[in-house]
Amino acid sequence: MIYSFSSLPEEKTEVGGKAYMLAMMTQMGIRVPDGFILDAKPSQEELATIYQTLGDNFCVAVRSSATGEDSKEHSFAGQNSTFLFIRTREDLNNAINNCFDSILKESSTTYRKHFLGSAKAVPMNVVIQQMIDAKYAGVFFTKDPRDEDNGWLLEYINGVGEDLVSGKKTPRQIHENSHSDDIKPELVDEIVNVSRQLEEKYNQDFDIEWAIDDKDIVYLLQARPITAKNSISQIKKFGLEELERLKTQYSKDTTWDGQTFAELSINPSIFSTELWSDSFKKNAAFDKALQKIGYLGFRDMKEGESILDNVFGKNYVNLTQLAPLYFGPMPYSIEPLPRPHLKFHVSKINLKTILYTPKTVFKMVSAGLSVNTHRKEFINLASKDLISFSTIMDRPNDLSYYQTWSDDDLKGRLLKEMIVFTRDTLVWPYILISLTETTIQTLHSLLANIFNDQKAAELIRQWTGNGIRTETFEMGRYFKKACAKPELRGMFLEKYGHRGPGELDLISKRWIELGEDAFYDLSVEEYEKGKNNHTFIDVEEEINQFKTFKKTLVLEEWQLLKELLELREKWKMAILKPFAHFRYILLEFGKRYELPSNDIFWLNAEEIIRFDKAAYASRIEERKLKSKLFKHFNFSAVTSIQEIENVLNNQQPQNDNLKGEGISPGLVKGEVLVINDPNKWKNIKWPANPIVVAESTDPGWTPIFTKAKGIIVSKGGVLSHCAIVAREMGIPAVSGIINCHNKFKGGENVWLDGNDGTIRII
Repeated sequence: MIYSFSSLPEEKTEVGGKAYMLAMMTQMGIRVPDGFILDAKPSQEELATIYQTLGDNFCVAVRSSATGEDSKEHSFAGQNSTFLFIRTREDLNNAINNCFDSILKESSTTYRKHFLGSAKAVPMNVVIQQMIDAKYAGVFFTKDPRDEDNGWLLEYINGVGEDLVSGKKTPRQIHENSHSDDIKPELVDEIVNVSRQLEEKYNQDFDIEWAIDDKDIVYLLQARPITAKNSISQIKKFGLEELERLKTQYSKDTTWDGQTFAELSINPSIFSTELWSDSFKKNAAFDKALQKIGYLGFRDMKEGESILDNVFGKNYVNLTQLAPLYFGPMPYSIEPLPRPHLKFHVSKINLKTILYTPKTVFKMVSAGLSVNTHRKEFINLASKDLISFSTIMDRPNDLSYYQTWSDDDLKGRLLKEMIVFTRDTLVWPYILISLTETTIQTLHSLLANIFNDQKAAELIRQWTGNGIRTETFEMGRYFKKACAKPELRGMFLEKYGHRGPGELDLISKRWIELGEDAFYDLSVEEYEKGKNNHTFIDVEEEINQFKTFKKTLVLEEWQLLKELLELREKWKMAILKPFAHFRYILLEFGKRYELPSNDIFWLNAEEIIRFDKAAYASRIEERKLKSKLFKHFNFSAVTSIQEIENVLNNQQPQNDNLKGEGISPGLVKGEVLVINDPNKWKNIKWPANPIVVAESTDPGWTPIFTKAKGIIVSKGGVLSHCAIVAREMGIPAVSGIINCHNKFKGGENVWLDGNDGTIRII
């Protein structure tokens, strides 16, 4: 049925918060862009009525409005679909259908499950209204979310407000006691007066989206209760509280790296955060790895202090604390870009550094020689230990494995597994990561001396994509084969079932749990046609053709890098088997404690051992909510307290050009598909040429990679999982598009250039 804003009955709240408030504001006499509401996909007769109402020359916005969204308790901002500047009947029809289908979109499904307790589709409605070609647009807060005593706050940008809400543009601000150089005072007063009408009628505060056209006419586009847990005001408050925590806990010059360990830079659950953080403490795996290579390690660190910090719900390595772990108190720091490297600071020389300089220089020289001369020995030792480790840790992929264990045995096993994993299991993986970083820097330096920086980076990208054969690549090939030949799926799960999308967070399901749902149907013909698409190149032969005496050094470094990369992936495959058993143990605890699905993962080890349901229930909900809200904040792969403060205060220079780093070459045109939860990939409506957009990926995204035509990520360097697997599979990919998973809504047509890292919206 079709309802106009002026005719919607006041009791008909089931049209969704967005549509309902637009109608109610219209009936209050507030200026809202004219429009109407559809409560179901229109019939041909209703479409004809819509076309007749709009006429031939129209420009409209089409927005979804689901029941339960933007209510006092919840806000679905950005979860469903919006289509702007629709001018043709064909585009209008497509926009309407896409809006109704967006209730099944992955992010909306996840959101409903979290806030409404069910992923079941709720009634969807669609709003069609006049498009305002805004000169200015923004959000008005009836109470400043940073400090209610400051009065109201208005944020605005030039152009449509969608760019502000999605994070594409950085807004300017007007406070209650300030003014704007752009917007006339009487127009600001009009917005304030309208907000007062809403406050008086509904007896609550609001976040109000508004626009001003080129004739200086003010329109209200949306009104959302400020008390919604996911309202813009609540998000800002959480952000400011987290910033204050960081400023209190860390020095103002603290810098964090989310690039080297990009796959850990997720919003992990509490137990996963604790587990990974413990491995970066004194006498734990990372400390042992540094010392084994020849560095100082955590000698001067306090017991229990970790250098893996949780920043806005994500894991980052603290570069400020990391630097002294290599050589001691020399006046140097780790410069994170383009890759982490040491930088000497003359201005920081003092008596202590002078006294320590001979020791430190000797340590630098010794460690450097050790790394360069013993890498092959490290590779041989790691390969040997991998065999024994895989034998010892060979365990069944069986979720019921711990069902018969007593409570005491289960608790004892959990604590023992944590000690072994964080202190011993991860030592070789951390050594291999460190040696890989060292080797690629050496190789890049050699190639840059022969050619130039750009050519060096290009060769390394090509060689690491087409010159190696990683375990992850083989897993991807086997996966596609199992999709085409169902009789192989059992064997695939037997070998790889301990892995899965989002696998570094224990809250994520493993493939063995998904069973048949881990696969998609692929014809044998399609499989045979595509199985040989990847072309391997003989890198050694290419190097031997170099016209320089340095080719021997280049060849040696390449051979080491190749072995390190392939061995790194093999070790990762091995360690994720015992890692999956943490999940199986926690799931068993969850059953015994009668907790809702996945709640057990929001407790730390001590809380699991000393479980108190009454005391922990509210704690779990608070942590889940905080994690959800933290997903609205996105910073650079290498960030700092200063950058975070600038972002929260809208002082960070905006980056609208969609230019990142090309990590897998190629040029492709396709339709954007935003994926926030890779576990839901089968429930997504896939376009013909999907350009997958995500914050970051891990090897558990293999099924998604096999369907993608292009990939855009926020985080992940040239040696990240995304980069290597994309190159192995021949998929163009770009990294470093900050906040890409929020900037894109899905459905945009883009050109992706993996050669120079540019994205162009068509």
